[in-house]
Amino acid sequence: MANKGLLRRLGPGLITASVVLGPGSIIASSRAGAEQGYRLLWVLVAAGVFMAVYTSMGARLGCVLDVTPLTYVTRRSGRWLAVLTGLSAFLVTAGFQFGNNMGVAFAVSGATGTPEWIWPIAFTAVSLLFLFTAKSLYTVLERIMKILVAVMIVCFFANVCLTGVTGRDLLGGFIPRLGKGSTLIARSMLATTFSVVAAFYQAYLVQAKQWRREEMGDAVRDAWVGIAILGLISAAILAGAAEVLHGTAQSFKHVGELAQALGGVLGPGANVVFCFGLGAAAFSSFIVNALVGGAMLADGLGFDARVEAWPARLLAAAVMVIGCVVAVVTFRLGAGATTTTSLLIAQASTLIAAPLCAGLLFVLSSSRATMGDLRNNAVAMAIGIVGFCVILALWGVTLKGLIEKLI
Repeated sequence: MANKGLLRRLGPGLITASVVLGPGSIIASSRAGAEQGYRLLWVLVAAGVFMAVYTSMGARLGCVLDVTPLTYVTRRSGRWLAVLTGLSAFLVTAGFQFGNNMGVAFAVSGATGTPEWIWPIAFTAVSLLFLFTAKSLYTVLERIMKILVAVMIVCFFANVCLTGVTGRDLLGGFIPRLGKGSTLIARSMLATTFSVVAAFYQAYLVQAKQWRREEMGDAVRDAWVGIAILGLISAAILAGAAEVLHGTAQSFKHVGELAQALGGVLGPGANVVFCFGLGAAAFSSFIVNALVGGAMLADGLGFDARVEAWPARLLAAAVMVIGCVVAVVTFRLGAGATTTTSLLIAQASTLIAAPLCAGLLFVLSSSRATMGDLRNNAVAMAIGIVGFCVILALWGVTLKGLIEKLI
């Protein structure tokens, strides 16, 4: 009964984990295992700790505020900052939505042998129907995410059961070190696991759950449990790739090639199991990612940002449609300019959104005026500062790469 009670209390943290655990984080963990074995497992742990601390900041902020976060930012610092934050989040999630569409398409196409381009249309249509017909959107969304997370756990840990785990190598992966050619993969793991936009949105999810100061303990536990599950699934993906693909000299650019590589080694059954897990990960991120961008832009513009409200739903629908159109055009015409342009827009908006959301979340949750005696303690502030420095370092690398592409 106690476990059932705990499961019922979980929600926002699992939803946030579902946003983060999309095709991008799967490909990053898989490449880490395939190219570096268990060597970068410590990066995953570090990214998970940063993400858990910032997600718990968002949870506590949502419990304390009597208005939505960007409405509070507007009152405190002006509309311009709220609009900039909301617009940046919208553009970031539109870019991620393109990746989610590609992930869904590769997963379903890999399992069924059907053309990739039809699946972004199909999944977007289903998602839009769900978005506009669900009456208690948050409640239904929470239940669906619990099911999809369970599917991911079963599928990805089933792959680990097929591959096995080398205990000594696994333990060695917790020792911080960077080998030859591992820096780029480590940055990818940090960027895809430590998603401060999703952590900021945790405040909105907590408010949708109607948790207040009295439920602060539940909110923080929920955040840590959700991110812990995210980390365990990512570690399982890394371990499977490390056991099967490390040392084989196989390379892959997208998750479809990864599924085929696993199937080639472990047999077609492993391919299907992995594709089911990938499909669950992509589709879980599919819906919630759009709501993140829609709600934050609505809030920044001064509209109703609740998940039940039409402004947030309409702007979430816009994220879905943009991601679908870009993915379909990419599949029909080839990767070329369409993909490059969409990635450039996503990278440029990330340059603004990541440090801005991290800075706002850290400052607000550390402020006595905002949080009172519930502000960040010394440990959270220390980890938060280190995490913000990591965000700035990733910002610098992304800026450099963007400039090189534009020149």
